[in-house]
Amino acid sequence: MNRIPTAETSCTFYDPMQDNRSGTLTFLNWMKALLLSPGILFTAGYLTIYLLTNLYLDNGIRPKLTEAISRATDDTWNLSFESISSGPAMKSVTINRLTIVPALPPATDTQQGSGIISITELRVPCSHLGTILFDRAHADQSALDISRRILVSLTASVPNGSPGTGTQ
Repeated sequence: MNRIPTAETSCTFYDPMQDNRSGTLTFLNWMKALLLSPGILFTAGYLTIYLLTNLYLDNGIRPKLTEAISRATDDTWNLSFESISSGPAMKSVTINRLTIVPALPPATDTQQGSGIISITELRVPCSHLGTILFDRAHADQSALDISRRILVSLTASVPNGSPGTGTQ
C-alpha cells in the first residue's frame, strides 16, 4: 500500500545541489567504470574467445589434421607443422612450417619419391572457426575442410605425383 506523504510524514528526495558525494570520484571508481563499459567488455570477450580458439586449434585440431592426412593418403604420408592459428577475424586458419614426409624410408619408397614437401605458410579459409569451441560437429567439419585444403595445396606443389592418393 503506497502512502502519500503528508505534512506529518517527512520524505526526503534527492537534491543534487546538496549532494555531499561529489568528491567521491576517485581513480578506483573511474577504473571500475572504464572496465565495465561496453567497449571494454566486448573487447575482453572477443579476446577470450580468440585465445581459446587458438588453444583449441593447437591442441584439438592438430591431431585431427594429422590423422585425416594420414587416412587420406592411405598411411603413406605423415603431416607435421609448427603452429596453427586463426586470423584476426576468425574466418581463416594460418598453418606455419607445414611439412609432409613419406611414411616409408626413402630407400624403400619408390612410388611416391623420396622428397619432403614443405610449405612455409598456408592460409586456409574456414567459415566455422567462430563456433568450433561450442559445436563439435563444426570442429570436425573444420578439420576435414582444412585437411582437404592442405592436400590440394600439397598436390599443387608436387610436380610429378600426388601425396593424396587415397580418399578422404
